[in-house]
Amino acid sequence: MNARKLVHWLYLGAGIFLIRCDAPGNEQPTYPRTVYDRYITHPEPAGGIAVPVNSPILRWPIDRKARTYDVRLAQDSTFRTAETIYEAAIGRALFNPHQQLSAGRWYWQYRVSDGVWSTVHAFEIGAEATLIVSPPAARLLAGIPSGHPRVLADSRDAGSIRALAASDDALAIIHEADLALKTAIPSEADGLPSEIAKDADRNLKLRQDASKRLGDFAYQSVISLSQAYLLTEDPLYRLQAMRIANAVANWDPNGISRRSDFGDARCMLAMAIVYDTFHGDLAATELNALRQAIAHRAGNFYTTWLNDMEAKMLSGHVWQHILHYFFQTGIAVYGEIPEAADWLEYAYELFVGRAPILGGADGGWIEGASYFRMNMETLLDIPLYIKKYTGFDFINAHPWYVNNIDWLLYHVPPGSSADGFGDNTEEIFSPGAAYIAYATSLAKLTGSPKAAWYAEACRGYEGADLTPDKSLRWIGLTKLRHLPLPELPQSLKLETGKVFREVGLAALHSQPDHTPENLVVAMRSSPFGSYGHFLSDQNAFNILFGGKRAFFRTGYKVTMKDPHRTGWYQHTKSTNGILIDGAGQPYSTEAYGVIPLFLKGKTMAYVKGDASAAYRSIETGEDYGLRKFYRHLVLLKPSIVVVYDELQADRPVNWSWLIHSMGPMAIDTAESRFSAQFDGFSGIGKLWSAAALSWNLTDTFAVRAENWRGSKNQHGQLKTYDDEQWHLRATNGHKASAIRFLAVLQVGKTIHPHDIGQNDRQGTLVVTAGDWEIVAQLDTAQAPNLSITNRSGTTAFMTNANRLSLAGKTFHGKLNGSAKLAEVTDGLVQYSECADELPIQLKQRILSLQNHNEDE
Repeated sequence: MNARKLVHWLYLGAGIFLIRCDAPGNEQPTYPRTVYDRYITHPEPAGGIAVPVNSPILRWPIDRKARTYDVRLAQDSTFRTAETIYEAAIGRALFNPHQQLSAGRWYWQYRVSDGVWSTVHAFEIGAEATLIVSPPAARLLAGIPSGHPRVLADSRDAGSIRALAASDDALAIIHEADLALKTAIPSEADGLPSEIAKDADRNLKLRQDASKRLGDFAYQSVISLSQAYLLTEDPLYRLQAMRIANAVANWDPNGISRRSDFGDARCMLAMAIVYDTFHGDLAATELNALRQAIAHRAGNFYTTWLNDMEAKMLSGHVWQHILHYFFQTGIAVYGEIPEAADWLEYAYELFVGRAPILGGADGGWIEGASYFRMNMETLLDIPLYIKKYTGFDFINAHPWYVNNIDWLLYHVPPGSSADGFGDNTEEIFSPGAAYIAYATSLAKLTGSPKAAWYAEACRGYEGADLTPDKSLRWIGLTKLRHLPLPELPQSLKLETGKVFREVGLAALHSQPDHTPENLVVAMRSSPFGSYGHFLSDQNAFNILFGGKRAFFRTGYKVTMKDPHRTGWYQHTKSTNGILIDGAGQPYSTEAYGVIPLFLKGKTMAYVKGDASAAYRSIETGEDYGLRKFYRHLVLLKPSIVVVYDELQADRPVNWSWLIHSMGPMAIDTAESRFSAQFDGFSGIGKLWSAAALSWNLTDTFAVRAENWRGSKNQHGQLKTYDDEQWHLRATNGHKASAIRFLAVLQVGKTIHPHDIGQNDRQGTLVVTAGDWEIVAQLDTAQAPNLSITNRSGTTAFMTNANRLSLAGKTFHGKLNGSAKLAEVTDGLVQYSECADELPIQLKQRILSLQNHNEDE
């Protein structure tokens, strides 16, 4: 669906607003109030949409009073045919047909069991739908062996695992187990904090931290001891693991060790690992005590999740680790705790129905490079269990896994800091061992030469030792060791940019295959909005050079509720974004953005972000009057970044254009110029607007960051939160309802203050930078336009263009008002164009809402 062609949809109900759109570049787009509700509010799929996957997952709003649901699905809207798919008494608000559906229109209904059927909903199955047909959960249960062990290994693996005892990974495990032998087993009271804070939120976090440390001890000790035993059969490891598990079984499952959900889950899994690995060595009384303690903790998770998690946008801790722990626990005790069959069925259906919950088919990941590390094991290991017990290969069936390497390459490049989006990315200065291990695993599992190249390129930059990284170590050692790595490509041709529309990320690179000379500008404008570990940064960008941060997001995540995080770090003011009367974007899923345009060539790349919906939220009670925010971002090789902003509000406001720096920053207000010095390179920029601007430069946070929690880095040292990051704000002196900004930045090793020049051409701003000429319309009374050419006459680009000329040729293209790019390559002119394209989930949302009244 072309956003330029949207009809004038209006839907007045359920707080949903659809805004009129007519012409490209002049009118704001037609968007619903939200794309992702915290809990699903309308049945999906519906409205006659074409689903991207066959077999599709059916979901509906939960009824808190419901115990079970019934579902029926057919190509007959009366459901009278013998082919109707019907399932009764489903304990979750999610249904997977587990079979390929024939092409055409399908109808479905749901109800609380034995209640009234819902409205009939419809969707289309097309030939282009990706085939992902998972087997029913019964096949998974049937595949679990009756004997023990099952989780870390099974009886068939014993000999081959012992043969690995001399490997580097095995020696690291044995070393950790030896340390665990020498460490005293803590008491339950050791899970209490050693200090008390005056602030209630800080006290709660300190209690959770202490509880988590207790669960971490149980889990990490038991894992290393159990793995070491499987490698060596040394009884000392078995006895110590059993002692720890027996101690945990005597802790109050509703007490201190439950204050942290991570700690609680790790206590649960520690007991399950011992129960499974040493089943034949445990006394009957010990087995019974472990079963009761495991059942209590696992049952708590299950009853909390059931009829909730499947309809919830995200519960980060569950998807990061706990669902994986829960799944492994279910495998360990299946057949011996009756409820384990229900646990496994729920976990299986939830995973195959919604994973990867923070990524789209195009391979992107929205939670950021730091928290992706916490999801790696879950994303790989659950599918490996599923394949082992059912034969179904979820990893190679789902396109996200094959495409995910592109997100790694462009947003966590080899030898480079990560893109800067999401909590804790300020701590990711290179991919490190975790990403190398993950890419290696991905290469083996998918056969991707690109993933193998990424892992090898990362090793070349940092020579990381993978053995200390525990998350994927056992998986690699026991499950992937026999899989060959694909042959490395002799050369890897990487494009100048990638866009991940489904999650709302884009990254433009000058030399993506050579980090030391690579200029990167990355932007986030996401349908997910702001929630969990993603921040209020729609249409914000970050710039890196040579793998190092330049003009970049600032601040630190102390804790989720820490004043520095809520008042600076998660706030738009910490980003290279826009403030309206000093206010930023609400922290809400309703404050979202999209990336509708993307073009790339050999000499440049372009992306457009649309954050027109990002400054209002009914949920938080905020509306700052924004009606339009288009950000056009262009990378011009080798060293230029262009930012062109179109802004409009429902009243006159002060617009603040923000830029932050990781190095000392200076401004020349007479020249509207800013500059910064970094480690081995520098950057300059100039900012223009039709309005007079006032400038403010500081090197302190508006809200101080303090490590009151005593957090430590990967080297065991206390984290320091330096206040030496630079923050520049340019604001129009007289309020205006509309404004445009143009910024041109040059970043690299040899930059001079006067490399960026300007002149005026019939009221239009003309800027020269290096080999490039940039023409921008800043007068809001005129149609917006950005055009770029190079002096050699080999590249021409325009936004909102009806035609484009280069090398004596004129291109009208197929789309009036589209973005157009022409380049001369090997004597031939290559032409491309694009018009607004919405991410698939937003298309589906709009169509579903459009037809909601008709369905009702």
